[in-house]
Amino acid sequence: MDSTFKTGLKKAVLDLISEKKADFESQLLALQEASNADTKSSMGDKYETGRESINQSRGLVEKQKVLLDRNEKMIEQTSVDPSSIVTTGALVKIPLGWIWIAASMGKITFKDTDVQVVSADSPLVLALKGKKVGDKVDFRGSFTEILEVV
Repeated sequence: MDSTFKTGLKKAVLDLISEKKADFESQLLALQEASNADTKSSMGDKYETGRESINQSRGLVEKQKVLLDRNEKMIEQTSVDPSSIVTTGALVKIPLGWIWIAASMGKITFKDTDVQVVSADSPLVLALKGKKVGDKVDFRGSFTEILEVV
């Protein structure tokens, strides 16, 4: 692995975020259309329940979109420069696999490699922070060795 891998990984994560944002926008549009189409009938309770359900769904999608916007900013600001210690922007290999310390995005497959994109505030990263290749840390009762840092 090298810093060009990290550059490509960063672009792939940002592309994934763009796709998710577009999906959220289409969900919000569909919810708005459903809300506009919902007309009040003589069954007022049914109308109010349907309207409330739409509002709750809209609120959930909007919260997810805000979180995605925040993660996008974090990814954009994350350096892809080479690193020799575990810090934000580092690509780290441990026995469980590769992790990229940027934002909490979950697993992404890039160039046939699974990478967990995690926040610098995640418990595992907090345990690994500042360590280098060969260091071992006690994480939740078992030792994890740092195999590689890029």
